[in-house]
Amino acid sequence: MTSSLDEAILRVLPTERDATAWLSTPEVRRRLEERGHRVGYTKKVQRHLTALEADARVVSMLNGRELLWQRKPWLHGLQEGMSGLMSASEAVAFHILQRFAGNKLPNAVTRDIDPLFKAAESRLSQETADSRIYRAWADKIDSVDGAFTLIRPKLRPEIFQTVATATFFERELLVQYRAAYRGERSDEPRTKKLWPLALVESAGAMYMVAQDPSRAPRPEKGETEWTRALYRLDRIRSVSESGESFTYPDDFKLRKYIETQQVFDFLPEPPVLLELAFEGNAGNQLRESPMSKDQKIDTLPDGRMKVTGTVTPSLKLRWWLRALGAGVEILAPQALRDEFAEDFAKLAKRYRTS
Repeated sequence: MTSSLDEAILRVLPTERDATAWLSTPEVRRRLEERGHRVGYTKKVQRHLTALEADARVVSMLNGRELLWQRKPWLHGLQEGMSGLMSASEAVAFHILQRFAGNKLPNAVTRDIDPLFKAAESRLSQETADSRIYRAWADKIDSVDGAFTLIRPKLRPEIFQTVATATFFERELLVQYRAAYRGERSDEPRTKKLWPLALVESAGAMYMVAQDPSRAPRPEKGETEWTRALYRLDRIRSVSESGESFTYPDDFKLRKYIETQQVFDFLPEPPVLLELAFEGNAGNQLRESPMSKDQKIDTLPDGRMKVTGTVTPSLKLRWWLRALGAGVEILAPQALRDEFAEDFAKLAKRYRTS
């Protein structure tokens, strides 16, 4: 039975047809480590190589006192002929995957499927009857942020790859993190151990959902679940693996976490019944894209559209309401109405004095 490490070894080994046809055991280990595979020590790689040679999947040669390795050429041949075996539909699928998600994958994945990306490019470049329309598809789709576009925070590639690799292999991280409220203080943030559970891109920034293993739930204080927090990757000052692995928690499901915790709405509050009155066409988008599952639409005596629904107040909700300006009036809850009234009074005073 081939293990995941065996498969990784077969992917990094060259064949007789490559420019560098042989690799030493330490070099095989180095390439595995580059892809994020933790092999521990060179002798472990040696044992796997020896077992693969016994299965006639790799061959070795002695160069002085050093063993060199290469894989049997059938695997290389399969990869070389991949573009010929790949359909146009498969080629465009891999091309789109590389375009939209290629920079979100750990090296352990991208380097292993790089031959598929290259094969897709080769397949789409062929002058066959079906290639043109499939090749053109990449220029017919794109993704645009619905909000005003800001320059995305710069993310250091080495930070992302370290976090992505640890998330992929479920390994503990040592993280120095500078939270936004701490500003650009000169003192070094303390190092904390974190278990990376997931990566999420939101509004142009990449976040890690992580669990602090030192903060277990305290039933005596009513805590029944582990606390999970967000860490924006561009705010990470330094990160490295601790050398320990962790058992991925059974109770964590990313989609459920996003939907129920609503952490990406930022500073969520308890749900409220929101009542809004819209001028003219300002609220028409809610007819096709409701703000809640229980949304109701009515007409007020003055002709304005009234929309009611249960929502979670948050920064994102406030940003959306403010973006509508005078086109919307908050009727309820009273606390949110008062908050906006106070804010707009301050703005009116500011603009009058200027």
